[in-house]
Amino acid sequence: MIDSTQPTQPIGPVTSQDLRARTTAKESQAQESQSDSKSSVTLSTLTKKIQNDDSRDVDYARVAEMRAALAAGELPLEPTKIARALVQDMFESH
Repeated sequence: MIDSTQPTQPIGPVTSQDLRARTTAKESQAQESQSDSKSSVTLSTLTKKIQNDDSRDVDYARVAEMRAALAAGELPLEPTKIARALVQDMFESH
């Protein structure tokens, strides 16, 4: 809660020297935390499996066909039908 009954005090002027000192301090802290950090990451078995999965979830040939049809104006877009399907999928997924 802000106490508006107390008078406020003006902030003193900020010099470029103050800004440089703050920037230098932040940079040195960032460098220290990077050099001191010896973190390691271990991937789970599932993550490794996903990374190495070469199955094709996307039919790239079909995607290329659809893009070409859209560009040529041969594929009609029905925004209402698309929106309805998206909403239905959203409620079925969760």
